Amino acid sequence: MEYQTPEKPKVFTRSWLKVFVIVLVSLLGVAFIGSAIPMDKAEAEQMLEEAKKVLPQKPSTDAIFLNNFRASLLMTIPGIGIVLAGIILYNTGAVFGAAGVTINIYGPLLMLVVAITPFFWFEFLAYAAGVTQSLYLTQGILKKNFKREIKRTVFVIALIALFLLLGAAVEVLFIQQA
Repeated sequence: MEYQTPEKPKVFTRSWLKVFVIVLVSLLGVAFIGSAIPMDKAEAEQMLEEAKKVLPQKPSTDAIFLNNFRASLLMTIPGIGIVLAGIILYNTGAVFGAAGVTINIYGPLLMLVVAITPFFWFEFLAYAAGVTQSLYLTQGILKKNFKREIKRTVFVIALIALFLLLGAAVEVLFIQQA
């Protein structure tokens, strides 16, 4: 008889990846909707002033990473993570819309321009992973198999941290070149 090592459970199952893609597309949609909301120049300038209070004053890899990682951790909270993600990404889109108003570019078009950058995708992939895991944690709580999701959650949070660290480093390079 030949010894066979037991099969390890997959961290990312086919169903998890399907949910992830649906969440990613949905989050992008929410952000693009936020960027398309009409506003006048005074509203746009006020929104940008408010955003400056929340965003890091001196963009550095650490500051950008921490800001995005905190948001991503909120998105991972079971039950409410998806709602928080919707609010955060709608507001992110609205800030793009406001920036677009001040430079006479349609908000969704400005988002599309930024979408060609790697840091945009690192951030959205991280956010989608957090929301997907939030949904799986919620399901685990409801089905009373929460402990099974803990291992995957640790892995997902580590992956989120890696994506956001890479994204922040690339974003700082883009800012320095601007």
